[in-house]
Amino acid sequence: MPRRGKIGARNPIALLLCAVALAGCANESTAVLRAPSSEERAAAEAAGFEVDPVRPAAELLPPSLLAGPHYRIEPQVVTAGFANWYVVRSDYGDFEIRGDRMLHKRIREIEALAALDEMSKTEAFGKAAGNALKSPFVATWNLITSPVDTIVGIPIGAWDAIKQGSQLARGERSELEDSRMLALIGFEVKKRQIANELGVDPYSSNKALQKQLNRFAWAAYLGGLPYLFVPFVDDSDFRKASAEPTDRLAEALRVYSPEDLRRLNRIELAVMGIPKPLADELIGHPWYSPRHRTMLVEALAALDLAQNRSAFVEIAVRAQSEDDALSYEQTAELMRTYSERVSPIREIVLAAGIPMGYTESGTLMVPLAADHLIWNAEAAALAHAMTEALPSDLHVERVELVLSGTASPLARERFEALGVAVTERAFEPAEGESAQLSEPSP
Repeated sequence: MPRRGKIGARNPIALLLCAVALAGCANESTAVLRAPSSEERAAAEAAGFEVDPVRPAAELLPPSLLAGPHYRIEPQVVTAGFANWYVVRSDYGDFEIRGDRMLHKRIREIEALAALDEMSKTEAFGKAAGNALKSPFVATWNLITSPVDTIVGIPIGAWDAIKQGSQLARGERSELEDSRMLALIGFEVKKRQIANELGVDPYSSNKALQKQLNRFAWAAYLGGLPYLFVPFVDDSDFRKASAEPTDRLAEALRVYSPEDLRRLNRIELAVMGIPKPLADELIGHPWYSPRHRTMLVEALAALDLAQNRSAFVEIAVRAQSEDDALSYEQTAELMRTYSERVSPIREIVLAAGIPMGYTESGTLMVPLAADHLIWNAEAAALAHAMTEALPSDLHVERVELVLSGTASPLARERFEALGVAVTERAFEPAEGESAQLSEPSP
């Protein structure tokens, strides 16, 4: 039966869900990586809720990913905020990781670090590093011997000197200052190429990876480093459970500089009708790397029939951490996947602060970037928003919760009892089908 509802202007559920259910969880990881106490367990059970589960990593991951030559994953995994929290011990430091997608990213980075470490011991690298050190710019700032761990790849003092030199008149600039700017441009190109070969993000927040990428980019650009050891990581299970960049987007991420990507993103957002102040806020947001900002914008641009895409951007700019940004990006990708595989999304609407897609078939789909959904207070608030706080002007035939991960049996039972269909592993194709998602029969 079609359902109608009302949306409140100041519903407190909005803040709750944006902070927890849609991964706006900026808590310190150390506060999450623990099993629920007996008091917490008793309180949850008394309220009819489930507690955050603690499960063996072996139940969640294929054996090939539990450990590698350079890392191991701690055997117990806590699920909190609908995300799996992993502890990874590696040769390059320990990581507390929120979510399956970030785990995938960090494992690839660890293997890339091992490959770069091995490469640094070769005669070819030694020769290339020596050639690069002949550059006054590289030698002055120790860019090979003491690489920095930042995305830009040079110390702040060197960057300030480059900017100051670029502002001088041509007659006042030295040849060294000109060469610095040209070197930085060439360095950025080579760094993106190396990261692409290794299968890692050149804008990663992993400082150990940034140091090695910077070091090798200078050796490759100015020293003529001829080749790389490219590690093999069997990540097929992760790839089929998450959205991957299209070929066109992957090429753009490899070729274009951060400034080029910002320009392209501004154009895409303008075409979508996103107000300039809101677009500027997303473009300048500190928690979105050039890669993940571009993937989010690309996913929204693919919803070319959808009205009110600015509503999603209004939510996305609330990100308060890198995890938040990844979650909002994945939420946009869930919308895109559903629109392409099931039914085109005609409008993005907000109910209690939650972005939802209204399709041409009358379905209200609610994307949730969740590794594992349990029935707790946050899930109950989400169910309320999906059934009681719907926009009054929508004629909703069906409500569907679309998860990137899985749901507990109790969570599925409670949502279905409220008339909400639950789709798990939305990115993963079902056996014999192009996708698990399917339009309901009449």
